Amino acid sequence: MTVQRSGTEAFTFTDRITGRKILQLTNSSLRSVHGYYDLPPWSPITGDIAFTSLAPRAAEGDVYRMKRDGSDITYVAHSNAVSANDGAMAQWSYDGRRIYYRDCVDDQSVVAWADAATGKLGHFAGDLRMMSPVANENVHFTHAAGAIPDEMVPLSQDKLAVFVQNLDTGVARQIVTVAQCLEINPRRDEARHWHLYIKHTKWSLDGKRIMFVFTNEISYAPKYGELPHVKDIYVINADGTGLRRVGEFGNHPLWHPNGTEILTNSPYPGRPNNSLVLLNADTGERRLATAKIAGLGHPSFSPDGKWIAVDHALAGEGSGSINLVDVRRDEVIHAAQLRVMDHSHVGTHLHPVWSQDSRQVLYASDASGAAQLCVIDV
Repeated sequence: MTVQRSGTEAFTFTDRITGRKILQLTNSSLRSVHGYYDLPPWSPITGDIAFTSLAPRAAEGDVYRMKRDGSDITYVAHSNAVSANDGAMAQWSYDGRRIYYRDCVDDQSVVAWADAATGKLGHFAGDLRMMSPVANENVHFTHAAGAIPDEMVPLSQDKLAVFVQNLDTGVARQIVTVAQCLEINPRRDEARHWHLYIKHTKWSLDGKRIMFVFTNEISYAPKYGELPHVKDIYVINADGTGLRRVGEFGNHPLWHPNGTEILTNSPYPGRPNNSLVLLNADTGERRLATAKIAGLGHPSFSPDGKWIAVDHALAGEGSGSINLVDVRRDEVIHAAQLRVMDHSHVGTHLHPVWSQDSRQVLYASDASGAAQLCVIDV
């Protein structure tokens, strides 16, 4: 049963450690989550924010929209396919005409949509991952981990693939398969029969290229002794040409706004653990994005290329932080310090995400006991 939310829940508070004013947009016993650190929830036209409201451990929830200041919370649609951290992955089309969200109809995954002006609902067969910033297209991948039997994964390398879906027609075109990625991988002979799959498909800001992760980690590598695991970044042009393996990395990759580099948490010579490393998508060359902070959390560049947002939280620590790196001055600004109740994939990850105008960072905080959405002005 839908529990309707409406009106305004927002209020402003002062971070007791940093002294910064923070706008908390939601304040409910229900969880409020945005999509992911690479999915801006703001409309590029009106600035309205799309988010998902759900109960703890729920597999269904509701998509809402609200003004940028948290006012006018309005119900949009119900979703039968939500997760604790990503909700229904609600996100706007590039032209602000639709809110897209993940849903399930008759046990089949669909890309659902709501018309922003009329409220009309619709859906296409498919799987929502990331809307193009310049076209009504969705890039997604064939799920392997947990979606098909383990024994079928090594036999499905020509079917596990990246797709670009036209969301005017619903038609999806295959861009590249696991088999094609394996053929240009230096470990192809060793990993020929391993449980390889693709995840984290992401558009460059100009919509011309797609990056993705080619891997067997987490679900398969330790289970089947396929070690050391495969975990590489690949890039490809949106038309399916120019497939290139960029190289190995640590975790949480995201395009730099320049469209030629990818920011990752990765090892770097002479530095312990992970650093914030930029990989050149064409040459594989590496350089430090900054030496002033370690490679933590879900780091991302502001669209104007002037800032990096870095979150830090570990399960069991009980606290977390949001830091902003001024890349022009190579300085770190401690923006927020917060209590963390359940930093897990069934709890709440901070997932700081930039607005398209580089003015704000939004994150999810469960300091109150339920995930709430908060905004930092930059």
